[in-house]
Amino acid sequence: MFSLFGNQKINAFGLDVSDVSIKVMQLEKVKSSLNLRAYSNYPLSGKLFNNHMIISEQRLADSINRAIEEARNVNTKYVVASVPEMKSFVRVIYIPRMPESEIVNALPWELEQNIPVPIDQVYLDWQIIKEVDDRLELLVTAAPKDYVDSLAETLELAKLKPVAFELESQATARAVVGSEDADRAILILDMATLQTSFIVVNNSALEYTSSIPVAGRAFTESIARNLGVPASEAEKIKQELGLVEESKRGNIKRAILPMLDNIVDEIRNVVRFHEEHANPKSRIDKIYLSGGSAKLMGIADYISARLNLGADRPLGKVVLGNPWINVIQTTDHQLPFSKEEALEYSTVAGLAIRGVNYETD
Repeated sequence: MFSLFGNQKINAFGLDVSDVSIKVMQLEKVKSSLNLRAYSNYPLSGKLFNNHMIISEQRLADSINRAIEEARNVNTKYVVASVPEMKSFVRVIYIPRMPESEIVNALPWELEQNIPVPIDQVYLDWQIIKEVDDRLELLVTAAPKDYVDSLAETLELAKLKPVAFELESQATARAVVGSEDADRAILILDMATLQTSFIVVNNSALEYTSSIPVAGRAFTESIARNLGVPASEAEKIKQELGLVEESKRGNIKRAILPMLDNIVDEIRNVVRFHEEHANPKSRIDKIYLSGGSAKLMGIADYISARLNLGADRPLGKVVLGNPWINVIQTTDHQLPFSKEEALEYSTVAGLAIRGVNYETD
């Protein structure tokens, strides 16, 4: 998204920082494939964020270095870092056809009515999706300067050299969308700890993102309230039983399903928005789940059944995404975690893919 170096080719690792954890991943190119060199998932303790803003750059820098140490084999100081979805904006806009050199000056005027913050408070990035008659279709991403500057200072304190900052949705799409989906419209449901993001990718280009504050932690808290147990025990019950079985202490489905139904309603809204604003022939017919909360047993089947119940047009099956689809090409390559566990690493895998032989502009 935001490149910080001149023309050169370097190797960088991926760094996905959230309010609750730090994920690190480095890939390396071996002949024509990519192999996993290093990774870690480091939980954050203490309050390092407030409203998704960094409270202490130094303490976060120390935590990042501990996450890198835990990954063990990271051999570069260059990094591609994520920018949280809740702090960012993605828009597809149309502008009159013009030379690329003039687009940067035209964007502020075009975006004033499209993003809810002043233009001078965000960093903008854009790419041409396609030319439509006498207009250009652009994907524009915006991230708040205060967050990006704070994260850049944090990385400097950690003795790291950022080569780019990228929206979580862009990185997740890079990891999850494979070549078989290159020419279709896909919805990715990225279910993290604090929020669920809805990511529409059309013809391999990010088209739309939104998010709601409903995800894994909310599931756990609801289970704890309904069963009258501590959050730690509720988390264990959630992981062990999911939506498949009932706990001896009560029905955990009853605690989770209202929130899942909210997510299903939002999926319908996103699909409707896409079909009203995209090419009429472009229809979302595949939904991938990613993120740590997508590990919940039975969640894909439940969402699929609810979406297609009484629907005029079935949306197709909801399936777990594969963040290794663009990395591991051979079935005999052994990964250190299961397919379900890999869902937690979708975003950082996308960052790491970009970091392999990163070529700056």
